[in-house]
Amino acid sequence: MGKVEGRIGGFISGYDVHASIDNGRIAGRIGGTLLGADLDIKYSFEIGTIEGRIGGVIIGRSISGAIGKDFVSLRLGGAIDGNDLSLRVSDKEIHGRCGGNIIGFDVKLTFDNGKISGRMGGEVIGFDVNGTYVDVEPIIAGLLFATAYYIYKVNHRGGQGGSDNGN
Repeated sequence: MGKVEGRIGGFISGYDVHASIDNGRIAGRIGGTLLGADLDIKYSFEIGTIEGRIGGVIIGRSISGAIGKDFVSLRLGGAIDGNDLSLRVSDKEIHGRCGGNIIGFDVKLTFDNGKISGRMGGEVIGFDVNGTYVDVEPIIAGLLFATAYYIYKVNHRGGQGGSDNGN
């Protein structure tokens, strides 16, 4: 069984990532006990699909798209209140974007020997990423950390007016 664990952000502001991966199923939690979301995601590299749910049945986000060992392209949330997420693996790096050209965030991660680190968002506004992964493809780890930042931004956008052009 594979595992992805780590944190986006700092000690006070941020989310934890705890996920178990077994036979194409991701289960676990991002965030904390009160604010965060459960993970129930299924994927197949052979078929090239990923789908599932982040959060609960009523309050949560769907996830649906395409996946391979070196890429993921999917939709987090619905057609109106959601974002596209696209990640690509190149050498020991994962790069991509969640959202559009103006509102969204960049993903810049490096991985090696079971460790993953980097940045979500911009140089000024964003979160650092520090984590580990065991017996799982790095694209899965990158997907989980990007999803954690997306859920963090959704759960904390009340005072921001929904626009965060710094990322």
